[in-house]
Amino acid sequence: MQKIGEYEYPDKITFKEVLELTQDTLTKYGGMISNFDAAKKLGHSVTNPTAISGWIFKRFEDACAFGLLKKERGGLKTTDLAVEALDPYNNEKSDAGKAKAIRNIKLVADAFDAWNGELPDTTAFPNKLAQITDISWQDAQKQAEVVRKLFNELFPYLKPSAGLQTPVLGEPSDRGGINIPTKREETRSATTFAPYGEVKTTMGSIIVRDEDTLSIARSLLDLLEKQIKAKKPDEQKLN
Repeated sequence: MQKIGEYEYPDKITFKEVLELTQDTLTKYGGMISNFDAAKKLGHSVTNPTAISGWIFKRFEDACAFGLLKKERGGLKTTDLAVEALDPYNNEKSDAGKAKAIRNIKLVADAFDAWNGELPDTTAFPNKLAQITDISWQDAQKQAEVVRKLFNELFPYLKPSAGLQTPVLGEPSDRGGINIPTKREETRSATTFAPYGEVKTTMGSIIVRDEDTLSIARSLLDLLEKQIKAKKPDEQKLN
């Protein structure tokens, strides 16, 4: 975490990277990912699980600042806020969860509220930042570029009309499991329709609301049936 005045803010990881890491932790690792796997997910070439560098752990600390992940012995664990922020079926809930996560970074929250969600232009930014953080213009200038980049990424998530999108379960992948797109493939909120039922598996959960989600659920069940049939010969050999 970097410090400016009395504020701390993450400067070693983007919110997009945090969301992607959290999504994988929820859907592929059952809510808990090892430090080794998390480092690889963030693009680090790690070969020894017991020799992860301090720089990587600093990135983990920045990731946890949003409240979507928390440090556990040997890894990172998702929080209740992560489940809310990555809800695949409720846009309003997921948008609210992301906004809560970003407001955990007090510098971002205070600046957004003070500036009514609008970033000052590049010339005025250092002075405005100095006013928020109660430091000199000269000190604010040193971090202005990094902080402005952070605000550029995070401010849109705090705007109610942003319509930021949440990943949803997609079609079954060729490798087994379910592909989870990085952007929502539907524009309308699933919450406007009453669910007809829900299909739950270890791969994920699909709420059936219409013909589209029914088709996805049917595809998932077909995939599971194929996997079960493929395993039967191996099981017979063992017997």
